[in-house]
Amino acid sequence: MLKRPRYRPPGRTVHSDLKDAIGDFNRGRYFDAAERFERAATIVEPELKELVGALNRVAAALHLRFNRGGRQSSINLLSQAILTLEDSRPSRGGIDIERLSSELSAYTEELRASPRNELSGARYRIRLFTERRRVPRIVVNE
Repeated sequence: MLKRPRYRPPGRTVHSDLKDAIGDFNRGRYFDAAERFERAATIVEPELKELVGALNRVAAALHLRFNRGGRQSSINLLSQAILTLEDSRPSRGGIDIERLSSELSAYTEELRASPRNELSGARYRIRLFTERRRVPRIVVNE
């Protein structure tokens, strides 16, 4: 017999599937996190669906940046996610949206300032290394 996820009022706690996705995200496993966010979007409360969709876009953007060399596609996805997160401030589902949104904005601006055509070489690898260190983490306040 399948157990249906228990309903939790919005703003209180983070669903366990969502927690797993956040854990992958904070460990830098962005592809896995994007897949988990996608699955979590099907079972979270309706009030959290947009938030989970935005987190999925952030994870996909970071995967594109660090694993596929995508610059503009990452900027586009991050910008879309930031706009969606604006409606969830200051927090939703136990996630500190205010902090995440401001850190993502700063990271996106840094990414916009990076060279457009740099796709290889030592400078590029160093840039990706430092960018990876500056990627915001998702903070859960429970």
